[in-house]
Amino acid sequence: MSMVGKKYRVGLVGCGHIASSHLRGWRQARGSSVCGVFDLNRDLAVELATRFGIPMVFQSLEELLESCDVVDICTPPQTHAGILTRVLEAGRLPVIEKPVVVDLADWAALGSKIQADGVELAVAHHLKFTRSFQRCKRWLHEGRIGRVLRIDWHFLTSRETDRMLTGERHWSRELPGGRWFETLPHNLYGIHYLCGAMELSSVTALRTIEAPPGAPADEVVVVLERAGTIATLHFSANCRLNQRKVTLIGSTGVITIDILSDFSWLSRSRDSKMRRPFGRSLTESAEAMIAMIADRPMYLLDRLRRRSPHARFIAAADRSFRGAGPPPTPFEEIDYVTRYCHRIGSEIDRQIRECRPESTF
Repeated sequence: MSMVGKKYRVGLVGCGHIASSHLRGWRQARGSSVCGVFDLNRDLAVELATRFGIPMVFQSLEELLESCDVVDICTPPQTHAGILTRVLEAGRLPVIEKPVVVDLADWAALGSKIQADGVELAVAHHLKFTRSFQRCKRWLHEGRIGRVLRIDWHFLTSRETDRMLTGERHWSRELPGGRWFETLPHNLYGIHYLCGAMELSSVTALRTIEAPPGAPADEVVVVLERAGTIATLHFSANCRLNQRKVTLIGSTGVITIDILSDFSWLSRSRDSKMRRPFGRSLTESAEAMIAMIADRPMYLLDRLRRRSPHARFIAAADRSFRGAGPPPTPFEEIDYVTRYCHRIGSEIDRQIRECRPESTF
């Protein structure tokens, strides 16, 4: 597909919640322009097209495929395999929200075709494009915390703040592991990006009397390990703090990432008798405050300019399609995330179904 001197024509499929983030991103892509959208709910598509000034609302997926070079799939994951198959058969460039597929058998077929045809699949692994994760990656590369010993990732939410946990109609209820299957790609590609692929060690899934409809297990802990590093992922549907926090403990320092604030800070303070009267918590809080004073102006500027992580991801995909940059999501990363999401989600369902507390791999 030769596009020298021309812009890629982008068609967006699925006009729900996440579509707006993608469209804002395409507005900033230098080599692409959204020419139309499609959704089975035409009223939803018309409303989105009107709001973003998009010239065309397609009548069908076939019409979109005939008119576009790039297809951005923003539908629920249960529909991804069928749509992605048709995009690949039409020879179009695919951009897709995570998780890529629900059924591992679908991925076996799609992954083989993607590799055989040399297709670049761009998956919205947008946390890699946050300032906090990129700063953390740089610190790790520079050896600022020594050897990584432990990664603790907490996803704390509740029915008061999480629309996926309540109600009968949200599509996440039908996923393996429910709500957690939707967010697992973030955890897995985040760890893969920072420290490489890790092996699955264990999954513990608990269902309490507080379990909301969207989480078959309302408390889940996943353990991964690799060459002296242990990672734990904790998912809770019972915590009203509404936090997404990652802590990387190294041999000479600690990095903390506050995902919702897109803020990371580094602590290398060591224990000493002189510091004990003040407490380590006070020292670390002061370090975080100093880092935040320097960081927040850039964060606010990014928000004013709408440089969101999704926009950065889409800009990277646009550059890669034009041969001006590397793929935003290498195949090995996509394959790792897809396979491990399925293993973990299926294991959560199995434990709840059989009421077994833990499985070790």
